[in-house]
Amino acid sequence: MALASAAAGIVGLMTWLFAQIDVPLLQGPYAFAALFLLLNIAHAGVRLGRKVYLVDMAQSDTRAAMVAVSNTAIGIAMLAGGLIGIIADLYDAASVILVLAVGSLAAALYALSLAEVSEPA
Repeated sequence: MALASAAAGIVGLMTWLFAQIDVPLLQGPYAFAALFLLLNIAHAGVRLGRKVYLVDMAQSDTRAAMVAVSNTAIGIAMLAGGLIGIIADLYDAASVILVLAVGSLAAALYALSLAEVSEPA
């Protein structure tokens, strides 16, 4: 989970930096497609890590309730995340990418501090 979040943050920072220095590579659609693919792979890793962590942490009698609460909390956080669009209105799209990249890196640091709940195989 931490690795995937860090990857998303690094790809986001690279995208922001490329946009700031106007890299010619970003003039075509293929570079954006590659960056979008990398971000989606990282996003899938974060989602999978969250679900595995939750399932490993929960006891069998509380697992369903914890999954329901977790999914609801993530849904509310995603709706609140839509407010980040205000930054795009006030500044530009690159600023939104920077904010999300920094958030991903902060989440990666936080994920490293989570207690280990998986039993070694």
